[in-house]
Amino acid sequence: MQIIFLMGGQNFEKNREDYPLYLTEINEKLIIEKQIDYCKGLHPRKFLFCVKNEDIKNFQVDSVIKQLVPDSDIIIINGPTKGAICTALLGIDYIDNDEELILLAVDDFIEVSSENIMNFFRNDKSDAGVISFDSVHPRYSFAKLDSNGRVIEVSEKKPISKNALVSFYYFKKGSDFVESAKNVIRKDNLINGSFYLSQTFNEMILKHKKVSHYKITNEKFHPLKTEMQLAQYLTELMDIKESK
Repeated sequence: MQIIFLMGGQNFEKNREDYPLYLTEINEKLIIEKQIDYCKGLHPRKFLFCVKNEDIKNFQVDSVIKQLVPDSDIIIINGPTKGAICTALLGIDYIDNDEELILLAVDDFIEVSSENIMNFFRNDKSDAGVISFDSVHPRYSFAKLDSNGRVIEVSEKKPISKNALVSFYYFKKGSDFVESAKNVIRKDNLINGSFYLSQTFNEMILKHKKVSHYKITNEKFHPLKTEMQLAQYLTELMDIKESK
């Protein structure tokens, strides 16, 4: 198994420095560190990190990563891309075509065992898999299911169900992701000027691949893409601490 962390999101100002949000400390651990710990139970053969060159230059993020995962590979994002698909494809030379692949946004926290999720996808004999929670906010991507709970359509920024997707995408084979991603780009199917990872699942569905769906409760999902979301999560942690 290989895991690719996507780390090309916007930075926010903290103490007059434009720190990447994933360098925020929560309970004495960086967000990126907590995410790595979350995935270690899967025993991946390789961690890959797509990192903005400016973050490497300004905050030595490559050194941070190497302290946390010494044998990882760092894929440098030298400038703006046309979305997460293009960012992930920067690592195409590192992706093993016959190996399981997970693409994970560094700023989405899931409080459900990664081992349980992967066991579900494997036991379901999935070619690919997504995780959802309940929302109809158009900031998310969405999965429509059939009567058996199988994904039959995915949309981006357009609610077609209440199954909003977490930025955790599973492929049984790396080659399926690469081929699907290339097909999205060939079709030039831009959404608001970008190509989104969710679009690759429609390509899988068109090939009659099995895309499975794992549902989590909203309390188990914490998006940390904005300073406001981070503040809300920290407040929740404080409330939990005070209630004990």
